Amino acid sequence: MKKTTMILALFCCFIGTAIAQQETRPPKRWGAEINILWPIFPGNIYKGQVTYETWRKGHYAGEVYAGFHIRPFEFREDEGDFANYALTFGYRQFFWKGLHAEIYQAIGPGFNRNNVITGQDYESWDYEVGLLLGYRLELFSKEKRDRMRYSPYISTQQGFYYLAAQSNPHPIKNSTGESPFYVGTLNFGLRF
Repeated sequence: MKKTTMILALFCCFIGTAIAQQETRPPKRWGAEINILWPIFPGNIYKGQVTYETWRKGHYAGEVYAGFHIRPFEFREDEGDFANYALTFGYRQFFWKGLHAEIYQAIGPGFNRNNVITGQDYESWDYEVGLLLGYRLELFSKEKRDRMRYSPYISTQQGFYYLAAQSNPHPIKNSTGESPFYVGTLNFGLRF
């Protein structure tokens, strides 16, 4: 009887340990997010990226990301038909819970067809930089997120982008050059 009880107790401990290991998943370091605002406002811009948390110490954390920015051709009164495509990459520094600052960079081709001033077509390689402040809101409690395979979140950011370099700038009506411009984002993401 003692042997049966001991074997049963060991078996229950083994099963309990296996179940506990299944319920506690490793930290979610990877993520994927899309900007759900830009296709609607200002419209015709699509942005997505993959994120990776490189380090964490309490609320402080660092995250790198790489992605894409697509703006198909559209007519602009002061330029003509315009489009640009870019690879994006950057770093987010988390300070407290979801509060963070982001350094943004993008590089890719820009196109201007039928320029309204010259009537010519322009192709250029563009480099854009940005600085944003934002907050990531996790949609579930930490306990629930730890048990889930995918953890959804929403983040919003405000800041400025600046077109830092162009290989072949095109003329724009009533423009004296590039200047920083305001940017706001609303992202939906999944951590896994």
